[in-house]
Formats: sequence, structure tokens, C-alpha cells
Amino acid sequence: MPYNASVVKLPKSQLMKRVHLFEFMDLPWYPHLFRHIQTDYLQFVTTLGAGHQNLVPLFAKALHHAGTTEIVDLCSGGTGPWIHLQEYFKEADLCINIKLTDKYPSPEAVQMWSNTARQGIEYLSEPVDATDVPGHLKGMRTLFEGFHHFKPEQARSILRDAVEKRVAIGIFEASLKPPLGPILLLLAPITTFMSYLFLTPFIKPRTLSRFLWTYLIPIVPLATCWDGVISLLRVYSPQALQELTAPLQREDYVWEIGQASTETPLFVFTYLVGYPV
Repeated sequence: MPYNASVVKLPKSQLMKRVHLFEFMDLPWYPHLFRHIQTDYLQFVTTLGAGHQNLVPLFAKALHHAGTTEIVDLCSGGTGPWIHLQEYFKEADLCINIKLTDKYPSPEAVQMWSNTARQGIEYLSEPVDATDVPGHLKGMRTLFEGFHHFKPEQARSILRDAVEKRVAIGIFEASLKPPLGPILLLLAPITTFMSYLFLTPFIKPRTLSRFLWTYLIPIVPLATCWDGVISLLRVYSPQALQELTAPLQREDYVWEIGQASTETPLFVFTYLVGYPV
């Protein structure tokens, strides 16, 4: 359930306790081929996830208050959960148009889906920096599994820009769920590496380079193992999100922070949703 960020007493700075080590996907010199293989794997794993339908009420409320039917997704990677989310929107009678963007865009990712599945979803080929969203991109801004890539000062500037431009914004990240979550963190390198070996034959397109850098010289699986652990460590907790939004409190803008079920015993969706009123 959401709670009012302005009334919860914060412990001493959660942002100061946050770990922010590098991820290979964040590095500009990381080879495009490796990035593409890793993005395809992450996208495939995302399609196996569950619980995204539990986020639809949050979207409905934010879109209604913002007066828009447009979504601009930032840090989209390989399209994220949007193919499934679009179906949930339709079931809820929400007619939403979605623009996917990324600093390192992969518009070919959405082409792998059928014309019916990607109806209302467009992947922009132009690079879009989440810290500097172009003015012509209108609608509710969203980040799925992308907010942890930004340090606190960058993260707050992303939120501040949404407030100042009076647009809705939604931050959604899978967080470890006690008591099994911490155990998963310890096992994450092993489970990630093994899942890479098992799932790669099912990931399209099946290319020689994908098999080469996965099985013969497993650089990409190893890089993903590192990125996966660091991602889990860098996720902003609800308390840290409160701290980020504390200086951005306004009477005409609402922040909701909370957690939603992923329908698994290992993860929950930690979310931050803001919208003008």
C-alpha cells in the first residue's frame, strides 16, 4: 500500500548507505555487441516475469490526474515489460500509446514481436538521456529497472524535472523480498550464469556471435552476473525514495511510495509514482 512520504519519520540518511558500484551496461566503452546480447537476455527474462498487472491501478491513477494517454518510457533497453503491460491496459479499458526510449536504443527489439502485440508501442531510434528528456516527448514518464543506474543527485534531478514540467512519472524496480531474497543475492551469480546457459538457445535471433560469447568465451554471462548483483544492491529502498522526494514536496504534486506484489516469494516491486493534482 502507498504511504504519504511527508509523514513518515526517516532514519538517518538512507542515501548515504546506498551502494553504487559500476555496471558494465553503464560504461560507454562496453562493446555494442555485448550490450545487445545482454539486453536480449534481460528482455527474455522480463517476459518470464509476473505481477505487472498489479501496477495497472497505479498507472490508471497517475494518467488520469496528468490528463494523458501517452507514456514515455526511459531506459527501455530491450522493451522491458511493455508488451505484457499493454495487454493489461487493454483489459482495464485503458487506451495507452507507449514510446520506448534509451540512451543506447535498440528499436529492432520491438520488431521481434507480432504486429498485433506491438500495437500502440513505438521504439524511438533517437538516443534519449533520462536526465535530459527532449521537450517534444510528452506523457507520463516511466523507468522500469532503470532508476538505480543514477546516483542520488541525478535521480533527484529526474524527479524534479517531472515536477517542474507537471508531468506524471513512475519508477518501478524489482527488490529482494525477505526472508528468501537475501539468500537469492548470494546465489545470484550462479543462478544468472546457469540461466544464461539454459535460456540462450531460446533467445532470438540465434546468431553465431550470441553462442560464441555465451558458451565458448562466456564474457557476456559473467558481465551480466556482476551487473545483476550490483543492480540489486543499487535499488533505491522506499526509505531512500522518501529522502529523494522530501525536497520536492508541493501542494499541487503528489508522491506515492510503496511496494506491489510480483506474485513470487523472492521479489516485490518497489515503486515511486508522482503526478500533478
